Amino acid sequence: MLLVLLAMISGMATGFILRGRPRLLIVLEPVTTWIVRLLLFLLGFGIGSDRALLTQVPVLGVKGFILAVSAVIGSVLAARLMVGQPGKAGFGGKDAVPVTAAAAAPGNERWKAIPGSLFTATAFMLGLPAGALISGLPKLSYDPANAVLYLLMFLVGIGVGADPTAVTMIKKHGIRLVLLPLAVVIGTLAGTLVTALLWPSLPIRESMAVGAGFGYYSLSSLVIRELSGGEWAAVALLSNISREILTLLIAPLLVRVAGPAAPAAAGGATSMDTTLAAAVQSAGRAWAVPALFSGIVLTVLTPFAVTLILTI
Repeated sequence: MLLVLLAMISGMATGFILRGRPRLLIVLEPVTTWIVRLLLFLLGFGIGSDRALLTQVPVLGVKGFILAVSAVIGSVLAARLMVGQPGKAGFGGKDAVPVTAAAAAPGNERWKAIPGSLFTATAFMLGLPAGALISGLPKLSYDPANAVLYLLMFLVGIGVGADPTAVTMIKKHGIRLVLLPLAVVIGTLAGTLVTALLWPSLPIRESMAVGAGFGYYSLSSLVIRELSGGEWAAVALLSNISREILTLLIAPLLVRVAGPAAPAAAGGATSMDTTLAAAVQSAGRAWAVPALFSGIVLTVLTPFAVTLILTI
């Protein structure tokens, strides 16, 4: 697990050195997307090659969906309590404008993110039968998914290090920006904890670790697989994909029920990319900056949070 964290830190240092080169981020995004899909295919491949685990996928999907719903509810409630309305303490005004193309996109942009999410999930589903076909063959002495994971973390680190947005946003909006990701962390962990207490078949530690993926399904799944095995890796993957898709589908409803901070809180780490347009369209342009900042913080936090929960 130390190698995963070192890969991300090395990437952040590399990105900081290369900061000021916008073409780097343009090229990095599609490359990272395809590496994520490859990683999920390999994860599905590993699960499919284990016949006992493969038969449990439908049950694991139900557990994952329930944990996703509990994480969303917890995050939304915590954001409702902890985060104020736009226009106060730096969450509105001239500076509260979309900072990415996704945030400035037309209203139907959030619907375009759903096929991409489903396509990514399909990569995992394709890996299951592929793994089942070779389940009787000798296994490799090393896991190729680990090498792909290290590469992914390095690229994610480059993206974070090369993007000066986080520092700029703190300067413009103040420390109050921290309240939204803090609410997501507290709400997610509280929601999954309550669910585990009410459902005895869900162990508390693994359930909270699944929630600590904060929607970052590729990374959290691989970290959990290394620390808790393939069963919980599958739950984490299906849960965090569900969280992302749920946010895209119900963002307007979340605003009406729980206020403008709700879509960004529900999206977790994905509020920096795939669910950002949904949050901005539903809650207003004033929430582009808080949503983006929250997604960046949670993306960086995910490997540390999952590791800490599973090792304490």
